Amino acid sequence: MNSSLFRRARTFRALFGVSMLALSGAALSAPTLVGTTTNASGIDGVIVAGSPYDVTFSTSSFDSTFSTMPAAFYASSALGLDLDILGVTGLSFGKARGFDCGEFLSGLHCVVFAGSSSQLPAAAFVGLPGNRVWVANGEVFSGFSPGCPQTINGHGDCFEAAHWTKVPELATLALFGLGLVGVRLSRRRLAR
Repeated sequence: MNSSLFRRARTFRALFGVSMLALSGAALSAPTLVGTTTNASGIDGVIVAGSPYDVTFSTSSFDSTFSTMPAAFYASSALGLDLDILGVTGLSFGKARGFDCGEFLSGLHCVVFAGSSSQLPAAAFVGLPGNRVWVANGEVFSGFSPGCPQTINGHGDCFEAAHWTKVPELATLALFGLGLVGVRLSRRRLAR
């Protein structure tokens, strides 16, 4: 009877562990907004070239993670897509109320630099009549630096830089967990 109960408990733990791995994998696959849609300060879970990143926006400096034209373009594409999917219309710049990217009906008023300088592609909020979306902008904004708000051509614009933090992949976390289980089992054996 005792061995039957032990087997059931072991089966339950195994199923519970597998379900937790599945749930954590699902959580890593969807981007999550940091802040609100009108006052966004970052996005967790942006996937660039198969690797997940947590992104925070800064008005003070560029980040060196993506320093080549192709890498910055892929990063700006992923960031622009996630900003659009999450419905972001405003950026946080250290104030309680965010910068309204859609303040004007047309034009380009919010830019998030994905690369290490303004010489590389960025994600831009483009206002078109009846449709305002985030896109990966192949053009560069040479000479601009992060800052919000900035007055350009008589109206306010917001330029922010993305700071990228690589998130450990699920396989790495699983291997770490298996290592901990191995340490626990070896300690149990030594105790006998």
